[in-house]
Amino acid sequence: MMAYRVFGASLGWFTLVAQYYLNIVQDGFVAGSITYFGFFTILGNFMVAFAFAEPLLQSRHSRESVNLLSFFNRPGVRTAIGIYILVVGVIFFLLLRHVYRPTGLGWWLNISLHYLMPPIYLLDWLLFVDKRSLRFSQIPYWLIFPLVYAFYVLIHGAVSHYYPYPFLDVASFGYGRVLLNMAGLTAMFGTLGLVFVAVGRNVNFTARN
Repeated sequence: MMAYRVFGASLGWFTLVAQYYLNIVQDGFVAGSITYFGFFTILGNFMVAFAFAEPLLQSRHSRESVNLLSFFNRPGVRTAIGIYILVVGVIFFLLLRHVYRPTGLGWWLNISLHYLMPPIYLLDWLLFVDKRSLRFSQIPYWLIFPLVYAFYVLIHGAVSHYYPYPFLDVASFGYGRVLLNMAGLTAMFGTLGLVFVAVGRNVNFTARN
């Protein structure tokens, strides 16, 4: 387990740092930072990177790291992250892969963010997370983050006229269509929550070595 999480953490943090560098080079520090942290993909991958790194820092017996990051080791939290990063990969493949076509280093980073990190993390969840405590009653809590993100995008977009994803672009589709899209995405998150809990309560390998 430890070697696998070292690999996941290393790939995740390298990808995030390298992508941030590309954003800064392309758009400047302020605009590049705002754009970078405005993507659900980036936020989801940060959660994955923290989830991979937390057990490694725990093993060093650092009180500060335990207090700061133990949140990411909770089965419910790790399950929510699995749902988020799966949605990242699925939505990109279905809706965005023909819209966003980076080249060079950006192409490799895009592959890592959308096609490598999701299955790598989901395998970790399947094999190494103790899922016996998962409950269907946790699903509404898992929906809070994507809903807060979506409404932040709408508020930010109303001020800046910038929307990171076309299906949340009020300027192009209007609030009615965008709110309908948000409802569909919320249903997707909720349905995946049901699937994850059902799978977790019936498949619990929790391999430790």
